[in-house]
Amino acid sequence: MIPSMTEMNIKISELSTPCFLVDIDKVKENCQHMIDTCKKLNLQLRPHTKTHKTIEGAILQTDGAKRCIAVSTLAEAEFYADNGFDDILLAYPITKDKIKRCLNLVAKLETFHVMVSGMEGLKCLEDNIQNLPDGKIWSLVLEVDAGYGRTGFSYDGEELIDAALRVKNSQRMRLEKLYLHCGDSYRLKTISEKQESQKTNINTLTALEKVLAEKGITCTSGVGSTPNCSLPVQENSQLTEFHPGNYIFYDYMQYLFGSCRESNIACKVMTRVIAHKPEKNLFLVDCGFLALGHDGKNERFPLDFCLIQGESNLRFVDMSQEIGKITAKEGDLNFSLYPIGTIFYLLPYHSCCTSALHSVYYVHSGDEVVATWKPVRGW
Repeated sequence: MIPSMTEMNIKISELSTPCFLVDIDKVKENCQHMIDTCKKLNLQLRPHTKTHKTIEGAILQTDGAKRCIAVSTLAEAEFYADNGFDDILLAYPITKDKIKRCLNLVAKLETFHVMVSGMEGLKCLEDNIQNLPDGKIWSLVLEVDAGYGRTGFSYDGEELIDAALRVKNSQRMRLEKLYLHCGDSYRLKTISEKQESQKTNINTLTALEKVLAEKGITCTSGVGSTPNCSLPVQENSQLTEFHPGNYIFYDYMQYLFGSCRESNIACKVMTRVIAHKPEKNLFLVDCGFLALGHDGKNERFPLDFCLIQGESNLRFVDMSQEIGKITAKEGDLNFSLYPIGTIFYLLPYHSCCTSALHSVYYVHSGDEVVATWKPVRGW
């Protein structure tokens, strides 16, 4: 049984493994740093909650305001709406099957925004204007694809302009914003490349704003992705919103990108040694892909695809469903240093993926477990 918050008076080492740990002090530092970054750039922070999917994390991201968040699923939107949050953006392409639940959220919330990534999505909203509650409208965010190949209107096509005009000419739709996810920040290698890409994306959005203004449409723009929001350029101040999410936990991938230091990584999977295999020069731990995830395994092979905290000569090399394998980077393992039951802390390659595998997060300060967070699941 998972202890309740009021029963949390135990040490991390007393927990069963594998388990997902969240360092509350690092989370608070990461959240405050992004809040301060947005203040310096005069940007509205609309944090994405898809990494953690918890009430507690979103409260920290919004500095207690419980307003102005982005979500990736309707289950998340409903979860936050039921817990007192408002001004929620469903940052996922709208489709016909989602309309009924969106209408319920429009009725419940003061402000609910839907993301439109193509003409089919716009038509879904137009076809359901008559179903809107009295006094309510569809608030739209038009997603822009700047050539990365994600969802969204092509930045240099006519459909985006046509969609904006259709919204303008409707009495029950409003264009809230243009949004561009800076997905290319995940494939560029150097900080300078990422920052040059940011400038290009910002120029794309400001150029689109001018085109729309010439047609009598006034709107603002926002961008997202943790790498570009963690390494902002001054040109970001030309926009109005930031939509980062992963920064609340960070991870090994963000560390490799230069988005954070290892000391900023606020989550880890705790695991224990369960067997020695001296003939293979490895030992087994009770953490397989159901606790850690596969993300990073192909990208980093044959290098590390997770960090083993405090162990510079150990490498996590393989895993099955419930079991992981650890060996030495150089030389033979000294098994006497790692008896059965030895605890390791794995810093995941992708915290969004790893956290999604756990139904409870054990939140700690130092060695003490201080709370449990329970994320929402489902679509």
